[in-house]
Amino acid sequence: MAMEFESLGSVPLAILSVAFLLTAACGAGGVLLSFARLWNVRTLDLVLLRIVVGLNLVALAGVVCGQVGWLVGGRQLWLLAAISLLPLTERKNWDVSSTLAWLQGAFASVDPRQWTRSLWLALMAAGITLGPALAYPAGWDELVYHGVLPRRWQADGGPAFYPDLPYSAFPSLCEILFWLMAPLECVIAPRLLIWVCWLLGLMVLARLVRRQVAGDACVMVTCACMLSPATLMISANCYVESLQMLNVAAILLAVGLKSNDNGTTERASPLLLGILAGGAAAVKLTGLTALLLPCLWYFGGARRDRSTWRVVARRMGIYSMVAVGFGLPFYWRAWSATGNPFYPYFGEWFSSDPARLEMSRFHHEIGGSFFGVRSEEAFVAGPILLAFQDRLYDGTFGWQFLVILLLAAIALVSAIRWRVGRLAVWPAIISTVLYVFWYLTAQQARFAVPMLLAAVVVASFGLRRLHRPLRCWAMAVVLATTLASLPWKTAGYYFGSWETVWGFWTWADYVDDGTDRSYMPLVEAIREHTPPDAKLLLLIEHRGLYLPRANIIGTPFFQESIFTPPEEFATSDRVLEVLERNQITHLVIAKSDIGPDRAPDWWERMAPLLRSIDECERQDRLRVVWESEQHVVFAVR
Repeated sequence: MAMEFESLGSVPLAILSVAFLLTAACGAGGVLLSFARLWNVRTLDLVLLRIVVGLNLVALAGVVCGQVGWLVGGRQLWLLAAISLLPLTERKNWDVSSTLAWLQGAFASVDPRQWTRSLWLALMAAGITLGPALAYPAGWDELVYHGVLPRRWQADGGPAFYPDLPYSAFPSLCEILFWLMAPLECVIAPRLLIWVCWLLGLMVLARLVRRQVAGDACVMVTCACMLSPATLMISANCYVESLQMLNVAAILLAVGLKSNDNGTTERASPLLLGILAGGAAAVKLTGLTALLLPCLWYFGGARRDRSTWRVVARRMGIYSMVAVGFGLPFYWRAWSATGNPFYPYFGEWFSSDPARLEMSRFHHEIGGSFFGVRSEEAFVAGPILLAFQDRLYDGTFGWQFLVILLLAAIALVSAIRWRVGRLAVWPAIISTVLYVFWYLTAQQARFAVPMLLAAVVVASFGLRRLHRPLRCWAMAVVLATTLASLPWKTAGYYFGSWETVWGFWTWADYVDDGTDRSYMPLVEAIREHTPPDAKLLLLIEHRGLYLPRANIIGTPFFQESIFTPPEEFATSDRVLEVLERNQITHLVIAKSDIGPDRAPDWWERMAPLLRSIDECERQDRLRVVWESEQHVVFAVR
């Protein structure tokens, strides 16, 4: 068992697959920037935007081609190869010599003194955070769907919807990218790609901050965001908020660019902003608010540039069509499979089926019932509480966030009172909009990381307004609070990840430690006590990534197709009927409510179903084949 488990993932193949995907992103992004008349702008900003836009375009190609069935049998790699070669079709701008000249010009635009600081920052980020990105996934969401979906889609030939796994109907831009890499590697690669997106987002942030303050101040402010506990958390796990953060940062970066084609100076190509905003919305529903951000910029630009409303309407029209057109295939995939583009949420808008309504209510409750608090006082105090209330928000931004808020307030006072730094108002509005949306939805700290990034941009304006002695004091306070807020208790996790990558521990030990030593014994028991053709039904336990047998989730409310609502399965005959209809050979049950997928009254409502399962055992229709303190495995007679 150990040898087979150790061979599930491969660090070299994960690196190769991510590099292959980034190559395709560079190809797609380069063609788009050329079409948007931005190719001639030789700055590092365009290099970063090329990658970000390209990742979104590659995902769009993947979801469209996957839906029509063109990518069966590992043909995702052919798609990536074809996209990588796109620049070669534009001989005028894309021959090797002109490409090398463009890259040389782009990097030559960076202050050489900044290279040392930037390199130091990148090495520090890699040294601290890269270890978990090269490790086997062990988090709940990774084992439930981030790692499971690419493998199931790879086996089934496309991004299908699975009734037992409702998150398979998400917009799922990130999961589409994971699936495109799956023929090469699909265990470690998703984590590594998310880490790369996280690092790219911080690089974009550094470029934004450097527009206001350079040198040590730029590094210090960027590190305040990078070393925030919530930001570190999304880098050390397969959290898709990294890609949302990257797209929001790219929107902020794009509005400061000017085209350089025939002397035009039109800012922020609507085509570019539409793809970035549509990409953020296609990651998950919490990204829908990104669609508003470019609209705010265009409305403000009408007054700032004295543009006519006709010009503003034209730009917003183009932007809206691109953004909606980009996101539509991702939501259409869910709509065509379930009749609900927002599945599993908002079920009451699209269905009257009792099981579907119960499932939808459950997912709304697990997203908004356990974290945060809603009141007028909490709305005002929320930004302050985010600095230190770990249990309230399942993470914090660290004490440095209070300094960031103070610097942001200085920037806004300067912008309003002295009419300077008016560009600080727009990221401040963005931060406010993102905060309001976060407050009204799921209040977990990691969901608000894009808001943190926008706030840091505003803070850089405030830092610039300070005189040199005050600026030095502010930087010292930022450094002190950042160090004080580091999640020192998780240092062993980073150190242990590196130890495992270098072979001092086995991957089985690493995953066992990361799952509280209750999951890996279940994996081994299933391998030992079930036949290879067994089909498992998971009840309360949802982590199917490493289970060596075919499995589906049957927990009531979490999914709609099996045992939902559980009150209807109050007899042993009804339970056996479901198991037979789904060809289940073994039933895996967790003895307590584990994981974050819990609603306030769901455990009590499952009592009739659990009593029926006990009755099946007493009637010898279910036989215990293995049991531990946390799990029990039944064989179906």
